[in-house]
Parts: sequence; structure tokens; C-alpha cells
Amino acid sequence: MSTAVRLGVLGAGPWGRNIVRTARELGVLAAVCDADIVSLDAAREIGGPASYYTEYRRMFTEAHLEAVVIAAPAALHADLTIEAIDAGLAVLVEKPFATSLRSAERMVERAQARGRLLAAGHLLLYDGAVNAMLETVARGGIGTLRHVRTRRLGWGRLRAHEDVWWSFAPHDVSVVLELMGDEPLEAMIAKSAFVRPHIADVTYADFRFTLGRTAHVEVSWIDPQRAAQIDVFGSEGALSLIDERNGSRSLHFWPCGDRLNASGEPELWRAEPRMLAFDETPPLSAEIAAFCAALRDGTLPPSHAGEALAVVRALEMAQRAEREQVTR
Repeated sequence: MSTAVRLGVLGAGPWGRNIVRTARELGVLAAVCDADIVSLDAAREIGGPASYYTEYRRMFTEAHLEAVVIAAPAALHADLTIEAIDAGLAVLVEKPFATSLRSAERMVERAQARGRLLAAGHLLLYDGAVNAMLETVARGGIGTLRHVRTRRLGWGRLRAHEDVWWSFAPHDVSVVLELMGDEPLEAMIAKSAFVRPHIADVTYADFRFTLGRTAHVEVSWIDPQRAAQIDVFGSEGALSLIDERNGSRSLHFWPCGDRLNASGEPELWRAEPRMLAFDETPPLSAEIAAFCAALRDGTLPPSHAGEALAVVRALEMAQRAEREQVTR
């Protein structure tokens, strides 16, 4: 990158190290911070000639950064983001952007007040297959959008502070909102906690949008059959993005729909499916590049602060629906 952004990474856990590697490949990595020496040493092996810190305030003041990616535990996102903004930095916050709507609003308000770029790590918005899906829907390739269904299942790393809804669902909710071009009117949710009390391991949520459109989001981190799939249904076709267990991915288009037959009765029709091509640029590379480009030219990245806030509103709408169900 010409006139490369000086980027810091706060948090050198497994995902943070992916960010360190990608930022170095893009030529923007300037500093890394983690209070855990073992994690920091692992990041040092990946990050090469950057500066390394165990105290984030020192990194903010000494590393001459323009921006920071926050990949710390979710419960710390809001406070760390506000401190980074107050230190004059642009901020890219890993998902979940925040663990409550009020925290997300505080972050966005502070970024607006200080005139700083703020974005979320909603990685799927930078995914070539997801973008091919969005483009197909936008040009009317499946007719009128009716329903979206997502499944994100894994045998995952258990969290102690956020449940599977806040950990996994931001990915898919961000795509659902982008497809719908709107925020939901209402939500219903079912959560199940098995491993730790009050921390859901499995969640199903349903959203209702304008024009009768709906979405269903399923997430679990206790499913040994790891799977990720996004299905989009329209009046004239359907799309399926499938992540296979072997790491391969495919995007399918089915011409299908309903129509009136010669007797005036509704009938279903379906033609042969076909595969759609898509850009296979690693989404994390695209995300960090878009964030850095936004710093240089002032354009908003896809996962800008307004988009991040909308995702948290939808997540909390579902959370609120659960609380209302419990109190009935």
C-alpha cells in the first residue's frame, strides 16, 4: 500500500494473530499488544519487525499509530474502543462490536464526536461469495426476496462472557440486514444453555421484516458436524452459499418459484441449478484493506459504524424477546 496506514492490533489470541499476519502481508502492521506474554511472543513470530507491547496505553501513545484493530475479549470492546478514539485513533472492532446496544451507542457517539472512523469486523460483508449473492439479489436475479435462512454450527471454543448468540450470530445477522436493506420489525428467539448456566450454547432466532419478508438464524458451538450455510429464497430463484467441512465453498443458484397453471391454480416450478463464480480474495485481507482505504479517501467501509449499530440493535431485539418470553 502506498502511504501505508500505521495499524496496531490489540489482542494477540488466535484470531488476533490472523489479523497480525494479514496486516503484515498488507504492509500496514506497526504494533501489537497483548498482556499475555505467550500470546505476544506467538504474534511476534508472525508479525516480524513491528513494535510489541504488554500495555495498550503505551502502544496508543508510543507507537505513532493512525488506527487500531481491537481483538480483545468482547466485554472490553466498548471501553477499549472509547479509549482508542480518545487517543486519536480510527478503530476496527472485532465481532461482537459490543455486548449491548447502549455500549454500541456510546462507541458510535464518541467516534462521531471525535470525527474518527469506526467499523466492525463483520467479515462476511467482505466475502466474495457473499458479495456475489448480494449482487444477484440486488439486480433481481431471484425475483422478489422472501426469506433468508442461515446456519452457523461448530464444535467451538466456549466463551465465559458472551453466549453463542453474541459470538456467532453477528456474522449472519450482518448479511441478513444487508440482503434485506432494512432492519427487522420484530424477533422471536429460543436459547438453550447446556455447558454453563445462563450462557446459551444453541440459539434459533426468527426475524420479521417489512413486506412479509422473514429470516431465520441458527447458531451452535456444540455441534460436532461443523457447518455454515446461507440460503436466500426469492419469487424466481434461490441461492445457497455452502461452506464444506473440508474448507471448500460453493455458491449455487436454483431457478425456481411459483406460478399459476392453466386452471388458474398455483403450482411450483424448478429448473436445473448452476454454480456461480465469486472473488476468492481472503475476506480478512479485503476487510483490513477497505478499512485502511477508508482512512485515506474518506469512503465508508461496508461494516461502518451505522451498519455495526444496526446489527447490535437486531441482536438485542432478539435478546429482549427472550426476556419478554421468560417474564410471561
